[in-house]
Amino acid sequence: MPPVRDLIVLGLIVATLPLCFFRPFYGVGLWTILAFLNPHRMGWGAARSFPVALLVASATVAGFLLFDRRVRNLVRPQALIIIALWAWFAVTTAVTTQMPIFAHHSADTWERFYFVSKIMLMTLVSLSLVDNWTRLRRFVLCIAASFGILVAKSLPWMAMTGGSYRSYGPEGTMIADNNDFGLALNMVFPIFFFLAKSEPAPKVRAMFAFLTLATVPAVFFTWSRGALVGLTAVIGYIFVGSKQKLFLAPILLFAVTLGVFFTPDAWRDRMTGVVTDKADSSVQGRYNAWRFAWNLASEYPITGGGFDTFSPELFARYAPNATDLHASHSIYFGMLAEQGFVGLGLFLGLLTSCFWSLYRLKQLGKLYGDERLIAYSRMLTASLIAYMVCGAFLGRHYFDLFFDIVACVVMLNAAAEHELLAGEDILAEPDRAGDDLGSDADADGLRELGAI
Repeated sequence: MPPVRDLIVLGLIVATLPLCFFRPFYGVGLWTILAFLNPHRMGWGAARSFPVALLVASATVAGFLLFDRRVRNLVRPQALIIIALWAWFAVTTAVTTQMPIFAHHSADTWERFYFVSKIMLMTLVSLSLVDNWTRLRRFVLCIAASFGILVAKSLPWMAMTGGSYRSYGPEGTMIADNNDFGLALNMVFPIFFFLAKSEPAPKVRAMFAFLTLATVPAVFFTWSRGALVGLTAVIGYIFVGSKQKLFLAPILLFAVTLGVFFTPDAWRDRMTGVVTDKADSSVQGRYNAWRFAWNLASEYPITGGGFDTFSPELFARYAPNATDLHASHSIYFGMLAEQGFVGLGLFLGLLTSCFWSLYRLKQLGKLYGDERLIAYSRMLTASLIAYMVCGAFLGRHYFDLFFDIVACVVMLNAAAEHELLAGEDILAEPDRAGDDLGSDADADGLRELGAI
């Protein structure tokens, strides 16, 4: 008989499948939680290998196609770039698997393509289903709640061990590795921070304020140097743009105190090794992988080598040190090697489009005095900064959390547009409040939203 824990977890998930089918938005929320928490892996029996994510995704996509076919968000710039990027992945996969030089990893290439396709599909379904503030807030809360649980779970371990051991994410997820976990924590740090300021309920704000503070040691004790650099960049961005810098003072004081007085000597030696220890094999391995990526892409600039092209056979041909085999260790070099300059261009175009949209949305929020729109714009900008900075040292170019943040950018555009359209009908009252701001400003705002 399966363990009781397995039966409970599987029973709860299977029981929600009809809800995912008839209410696809709830399926998107459950998919998001499963992607980051992987609760079925906490069992000991059949639940560990049961395809719960596939069942939830299938029910959600089927329900979306039958009952809730919202497609307006699919023509927004970020969605179109995601579709183009996905199509390019299909092209490079089909082409490189037919090339003799890459034939040895063709099976891995197709397997990886199918895996990434699931992420792209669910990203498009997610961003299609969210077109108002209520749904956007709930989607963001699903992400925040998932990582809030992980941060809370890691605190006793850090306290008992004094941070002497690395913290890892849930088994079987894209954040299982300590470096990937650090990247994800940096990306959710601004979510915790801004929810601590914007959530309506005082107890919820207090909870997210605690999680903001708790995320600092959680990042530290992943022992990831890239994560430490990313955390510094994120806190710096928030501090520079914040009108309430005193709110950040306790976080900064806590981070400095923790780093100086309460971290093991080995941790401090590893962190300072970023700039002093040139012989560090991890650093040298990154340089070797980056040179490999550049050399391969220089010879195959259009398609690159396809998914999972960091293989011993290709390292022997393109890497300066053929025996020092590493993964890409960079979202930029990883995308370059696997998808060529075209794929890298689309990837950078997606990032640029997100930053531009968030900047315009923030300006729109200032125009209308919408603090919530400003907060969400800055929150998502900080998450993307964390991804770009940490990702320079990690090979998570197909990271599901990144695509969730991109989806949030599309959702935020839709929510802001929905609020303008469903407001007090300012367009019909051009002289309201004694000025002529209404008609022109709202018309301009809607035109801007249509362009971002």
